[in-house]
Amino acid sequence: MKKIFTLLLSVLTVGSLSSAIKLDTFPDINPGEHSVVEFKTEYGFNDVWGHHANFDLGATIPIHKHFDLIAGAQFSTANVYTLNVELDTKFLLTRKHHRELYFKSRFMPRFVVRSEAVEFNLALGLGYRQDYVNIMIGTNIRMMDELHRKEGMHLNEMIAETFYPAYFLEVFGRPIDCNWNISLRMTNLGDFQIERMWNPIFSLAGRYDPADHWRVSLRAECKPAGMFNMTAGFFGVNVIAGCSYTF
Repeated sequence: MKKIFTLLLSVLTVGSLSSAIKLDTFPDINPGEHSVVEFKTEYGFNDVWGHHANFDLGATIPIHKHFDLIAGAQFSTANVYTLNVELDTKFLLTRKHHRELYFKSRFMPRFVVRSEAVEFNLALGLGYRQDYVNIMIGTNIRMMDELHRKEGMHLNEMIAETFYPAYFLEVFGRPIDCNWNISLRMTNLGDFQIERMWNPIFSLAGRYDPADHWRVSLRAECKPAGMFNMTAGFFGVNVIAGCSYTF
């Protein structure tokens, strides 16, 4: 009898604590609600590719209050074409300061037609974001091959680079919900390229929401020059301007 009484008391205590501590969560949404589409143009220069322009298309589609599907494509005048597909799994910790924990899985095939080569990237990471900071650590896997195998070519089989550390750090000047913001970023996970951990991409960015549903952005990047981690001894510069619309 004493054991039964103790068990019931334990259950009631746990139930009371669960009721008292109510965890924050995202509001329920319908699939596709609050989807975002964006378009960006880039000008870049480095001594490997010279002057070039990139055109980026992307979309973020919420498929559940805890899951976002992100897809994009980049077309470059340097004859490089990149696809990017991500699944973000997110959990709201507190509504105050919008503290959020997330897990990112990313697949990015990149076709470097100018060099008759292709690479496949897979990145996984665990991150935390709130009003003033977005930080993520993880790993990435890269596989490189020729677009068309030819007799006598230098690559006889696919080359794999496994489990390189991946990181992302962005610091904001204002809370995330403000209609304008500026940020500094350091990462080896670019929007359409992935580098080794010792080849970071630095950027300075700003954004502004001129009207409901609309956002414009401008970013300058300093990043490694080269292809397939064959980094040159200097950095290239890219300037990216874009706009997005939220449904």
